Amino acid sequence: MKKALRCLSKGEWASWRGAQLVIRQVHGRGGKSGARYEVRVDSLPPEIQLRVGAVAPPLGDTSNSSSKAIEAATWWDQFLRPILNLPKGSRERRAAMEARAGVEVCGPQSKWFAPSLRDIERKVSKAEKHGLKGLMRKRRETKSESRLTLTKRWDAATVGLDDVLRAEIARKVRQRIRDLWGGGAAYSVVQRLAGEHLADLTLKAGIGGTFAEIMPACELPKGVVEAGRSARRVHQYRTDIKAWDDQRPRVRLTSAGFAPMELVYGDVHHFDVYVARPDGTLATPKGIAWLDAGTRRMRIDLVLCEPGTAIRNSDVIDSFIHMTQDPHWGMPAKLYLDNGSEYGFAEFLPDALKLAGLDCEDFGRGRALIRATAYNAAAKGILEGSFRVIEQTILSAVPGYIGGDRMNSRRANLGKAPSPFNGTFDDFAHDFVGLLAFYNTKRQTGDLAGRSPEQAYAQAVAAGWQRTDVDELALMTAFSMEATRKVQDGKISVGREWFYCDELARHTGDTVIVRLPKYLCWPAVPVFTTKGALIGIALPDQVYSRLDPAGAAEAARRKGVARDAIRSEAADLNQIDVKAEMITSGRRHSAPPVPASKGTIELGRDRTEIGRRIMESPSERRDRDREEKQAKLMATLERGERVRGL
Repeated sequence: MKKALRCLSKGEWASWRGAQLVIRQVHGRGGKSGARYEVRVDSLPPEIQLRVGAVAPPLGDTSNSSSKAIEAATWWDQFLRPILNLPKGSRERRAAMEARAGVEVCGPQSKWFAPSLRDIERKVSKAEKHGLKGLMRKRRETKSESRLTLTKRWDAATVGLDDVLRAEIARKVRQRIRDLWGGGAAYSVVQRLAGEHLADLTLKAGIGGTFAEIMPACELPKGVVEAGRSARRVHQYRTDIKAWDDQRPRVRLTSAGFAPMELVYGDVHHFDVYVARPDGTLATPKGIAWLDAGTRRMRIDLVLCEPGTAIRNSDVIDSFIHMTQDPHWGMPAKLYLDNGSEYGFAEFLPDALKLAGLDCEDFGRGRALIRATAYNAAAKGILEGSFRVIEQTILSAVPGYIGGDRMNSRRANLGKAPSPFNGTFDDFAHDFVGLLAFYNTKRQTGDLAGRSPEQAYAQAVAAGWQRTDVDELALMTAFSMEATRKVQDGKISVGREWFYCDELARHTGDTVIVRLPKYLCWPAVPVFTTKGALIGIALPDQVYSRLDPAGAAEAARRKGVARDAIRSEAADLNQIDVKAEMITSGRRHSAPPVPASKGTIELGRDRTEIGRRIMESPSERRDRDREEKQAKLMATLERGERVRGL
């Protein structure tokens, strides 16, 4: 602008931003040697005129114009004023219009655009005829009698009804449309059922005719039916919560500033690559994935499940233990896991740290274990995004990749089944390690700001980050439960199988505590006393053939172990005559007192005789029999003498 002012002050022609400035030089305060330039406002570009608050002519009645229309009209008035000041039909006006046509300017609402010559001509014509008011765009006037109650055909067919009644019918129909959408009906179903409902309401209101006669006037156009489509989200929420949840508003989250292993995501992903099993059947490998939120590094263990099986808790535990033993990973401070059944092991993690002898303040307090809510895939957004990159960017070049659509799988030949990976599962797992390394060294945007996961990890290590280690054996023991068993013959029974160890020989008959794996399969069982002291590790008790010499040798060895246990127990024992000790103890107590008799209860002579016979000895029984025989003989003799005397 300074250059234009200098040219104009010398009498030379110059323009600024497409406008020919009108200036004058005045003397006063400011400027070089008290000389300054003043520019006439109406010669400035229109957008500058608006900024300096150029005075516009009165607008007149603006009751039917919006604020945007008034602002636009004012802008056009300022833009066209230099043209309108030129004589109508003159070459100068034509040249001014052509000079402004196609030049990009800052228009109303600060939007840049390039007005065409035709636009300028129309605006100039309106401004000449009606002034500033002619430049304003009026609001559309709608006559009250032209406003529809529902549809044109229905309004025309129900002219005889009261307006209030017609409005109520229209309200009920709109509500029925929303109800149908909310119930899951398709567009054609909503249109038909709502139209029939309108016909029923119309007939009940007193319109003459039959259902078939009134139905053509009750057919609903697309605009009326679509107006209630928003209610379909209710049906989606009730029947497909996942689809609704994927579309709901969310907050933006970031992992920027997280240290390595501060938060680790865990998930199971099915990779879309066909790999042949040893029996020839095809399967897609499953990956147990761990993602470090701070560095975006991924660690994945592949599993090829047998037919009809899926990832088990034991598989996930093995993968988790391997991660903790990896020198580049270690123990995470927080875990964010899915709600799948294969992650039930996570509830044992606080116990894992305690058994490992670590202070579990970081892991045991607060929300060290975070569970994703149901149907909330977006909660693990960075993990899902990493899976998508691995699938579409890396695995898509691997032979056997079939894509995510099983109904439209990628295949090498038309009419044939997709070709599997050209190798065994071990070959695929070997190649996958290299492909995953490619992902971890690939630069990423977002929180990593152009760094790769490995670069972010290396920077954290250089800044002093240290991993947390945990003992593998202690971690395995953590994923177990306590149970009690009774020792029989130096063995315990677990799961219909007998386990034995030499240390149990001295605990035969005792109750012990064993730790049983919750998810893993252990070849041994740790045994503890009821006070928690370790007795030993029991192994499966081997069964020998009766003719196997190894069985006899093991039996002899166990007999020696049992004798050693007895010798150990008897080493500090003193021999005691227990019988003599008991007799001595009994003599220390005085004899009980004998009370006086209150009398004998008579039970009858016959009962007394029965009791006497029960208690008599064999000799007494013989004497009694002899006496009875003699008495009978004497009685017979006496009876004979009496007979002879008569």
